Amino acid sequence: MSQQNSSISSFKLFLTRIIVPVILAAAIAGWLFQRVFEKKVILSSEICGAYKVNRIINENDSNEVPIFGASMAQGGCIPHILGSDYFNYGLDGTGADVWLFFLKEECKKEKHTPLIIMNFSLDGLANSIGDISNYIYNADCPEVRELLGKHYKAYFSMPIIKYFGQYETYFRYFLNDKMNLTKYTDRGAAIEKNKMTKERFAQLVAERIKNKAVFENDAHLESEYTELFKNNPDRMFVIIITPYHSSYFTNFKNYPDAQDFLHRLGEMKNVRVFNFGKVNYPDSMFVNTTHLNYDGAVRFSKELKDSLATLNY
Repeated sequence: MSQQNSSISSFKLFLTRIIVPVILAAAIAGWLFQRVFEKKVILSSEICGAYKVNRIINENDSNEVPIFGASMAQGGCIPHILGSDYFNYGLDGTGADVWLFFLKEECKKEKHTPLIIMNFSLDGLANSIGDISNYIYNADCPEVRELLGKHYKAYFSMPIIKYFGQYETYFRYFLNDKMNLTKYTDRGAAIEKNKMTKERFAQLVAERIKNKAVFENDAHLESEYTELFKNNPDRMFVIIITPYHSSYFTNFKNYPDAQDFLHRLGEMKNVRVFNFGKVNYPDSMFVNTTHLNYDGAVRFSKELKDSLATLNY
């Protein structure tokens, strides 16, 4: 009996002197690593989606003019050409539900300028949250959690573990932003510097012509956008369509429907539409049939700036 008590006592001693301190030390080290990682990597890269989500929720520059949209916004609009107060919140792979989230957060803020730029796709308004890494840092925010819906996971609230599988993504954004190896970055914009060879681009054009393009709006999203525009009469919403390669329209099933939708938006008092979709840009200014490269983005940003100068607000 005494031997058993001795064994139990030894185990308790081992537990309290070694195991528990090691676990506590590991937990503290992990917590410190996460804080440093979030500050020095996630929140120090302006092209990182998590940085942009955090910025729209928690920062308020009263002079900032935001640019919202997906990859065509992120890779097509150069803030410093448009003006010193512009910031590009574009996120690759996102849909109109994410852009709506950004718009709602923006409309909560008091601004010295009413201007908001929103890049729409000619494919229409659809749901797509894009890369989940964009939202984990702010996953405890009720609005973010609502946006994620079924994509939200319980472990997003668990320190260290919540970023499992995503560390490489954040480091990639960090390195791209700091080193500009393949992309030119500017206040949230990430623009492709490399140019496509003529042969490869010809292949992309051939593939595009084979596929149909279709405009289709999610009815619920369209209603939400309309309501948001109506409920914020003090803001000026500028809807832009960035240039598409001409091949995109070769097999476009219902382009008049897209035009009709944009026309209806443009009739609202606080909405203006600048449709550059069919403006003829040379092949050398595209990285593919729907996205501009750096040269194309420079030209488009200058033309957009001229268009914005015509606004009265």
